[in-house]
Amino acid sequence: MEYQIVEAVAPASSANLGSGFDVFSVALEALKDSVRVEVGDERGIRINVKGIGSNIIPTDPERNTAGVTAKTLLKLSKRNVGLKIEIYKGVRPGSGLGSSAASAAATAVALNKALGLNMARTELIEIAAMGEVASAGVAHADNVSSAILGFFNLVRSYDPLRVVNMRLPENAGFAIAIPNIYYNTGRARAILPRKVSLSDLTCNVGYASTFIAGIALKDVNLMGEGMKDRIIEPARARLIPGLKHVKEAALNAGAAGVTISGAGPSIIALVNTDRADMKEVAKAMREAFREKGIKSDVICSRTGPGAQIVRAE
Repeated sequence: MEYQIVEAVAPASSANLGSGFDVFSVALEALKDSVRVEVGDERGIRINVKGIGSNIIPTDPERNTAGVTAKTLLKLSKRNVGLKIEIYKGVRPGSGLGSSAASAAATAVALNKALGLNMARTELIEIAAMGEVASAGVAHADNVSSAILGFFNLVRSYDPLRVVNMRLPENAGFAIAIPNIYYNTGRARAILPRKVSLSDLTCNVGYASTFIAGIALKDVNLMGEGMKDRIIEPARARLIPGLKHVKEAALNAGAAGVTISGAGPSIIALVNTDRADMKEVAKAMREAFREKGIKSDVICSRTGPGAQIVRAE
């Protein structure tokens, strides 16, 4: 069955979670992007963007994650139609919270229904990941996996793409600080080391394994111990003034673990909600940024479902 108008929403996400670079990600139910797709006779793809940071998001389909995703799906459908895509941003671009992935994911899910493609969600992840090239320069699938599947995801291989979807313990929550610091994801990737020492690699494998063990054992504190990182975070620390101070404040307020969210500049803290208050941790992070002369917004979130259809006609 095909539809003319379909609307979908997709959540923000946090990738890496310290040790899981381009592998781990979690869907954050507190923030969402909304996408409305309209199928029409006028050829081509037209994009309109509203909401947070809409003024800096390109509307050229070749340079927009939703546009690249739509172009790929339209080609697969073999339908000679046009598309009008309206994006409402609830996730700030360049925040390290999967803003581009949310738009791509919502577009993929909406068009899959509108064009009657009946593609599996795992197939949509691969297509939405291609859209990420428009913003990050790399077709990484961590953020889009959580934006489409929800909850926690582990990309176990890229060729072929295979994703493991898991649920976190019920007492796992997140406090996130979004500072008024701006840089693009391309810059955050450009400064990463091309070679790493065997000892740093070994440490990160251990940290990542600890995080997964924490999920399996339903031990949020153990998960937090696995959010350390000897490779990526040290390279990106210079992009975020006050990072060390904010991390210390979060831990002192009761966070189980804290790290850069994705490429940053947002900082995400894992909270065992049986032992600490997410709001207090968020407050401590905001105050720590303020002490360094940086304004920030804070949010608290649980994990939640991935992209969902909210209208189809």
